[in-house]
Amino acid sequence: MGGHLDNLLSRTDKKRAKQPKHLPAMPWKDVPAFMQRLTGIEGRDAAALRLVILTGARYGMVRFAAWNEFDLEAGIWSLAAPRMKGKKAFAVPLSRQAIELVQLLPRIDNSPYLFPGTGAKTGAMNQGATMQLLRSMRHGDITTHGFRTSFRTWASECTNYPRDVCELSLAHDDRGATEAAYSRSDLFDKRIPLMQDWCDYATTAPNEKVVQGAFRKKESS
Repeated sequence: MGGHLDNLLSRTDKKRAKQPKHLPAMPWKDVPAFMQRLTGIEGRDAAALRLVILTGARYGMVRFAAWNEFDLEAGIWSLAAPRMKGKKAFAVPLSRQAIELVQLLPRIDNSPYLFPGTGAKTGAMNQGATMQLLRSMRHGDITTHGFRTSFRTWASECTNYPRDVCELSLAHDDRGATEAAYSRSDLFDKRIPLMQDWCDYATTAPNEKVVQGAFRKKESS
């Protein structure tokens, strides 16, 4: 009896361990004002955080972003499988704002990275750089990763984009194994307008009106 109970508790503990941890995030309504402040800050860390927000990427994706991954003419950021958490190659559609940001970044000699650092081990920016920036901006109550939640909540509450499109924009694929086997598309073309809508929203001053995209929910009259 005791062994059976131990097994039940063990399964419960494992189930809890698999549940996603909700990291502190900025409310999506506060993102435009924050982005306006962030754009006024010079330097690598602010630019990296802006790219995190504009692309919905994980910080690790941006931290080790390399110049040869970007096709700015086509508007695609291509990440090889080893670069992704799920070990599956992934392409990020770049909005106009993201392309402009990358175009303005200086290229540092002898570094493959958009955001190089001084560490001898990786050559990339410090793992806690953007968190330190957030604390300096008096936003120590949120996390860099939390901006993915800001995007996803905005997409749910303010757009009519299908759930699969929204999830795949975060490199989340919740399709079952059978469905994924038959539907191998990463819905890249459908993610393009979603990410552009998000960036238009995030970079519009709070007192200005956002031009609504084709899939944006209509405001109630």
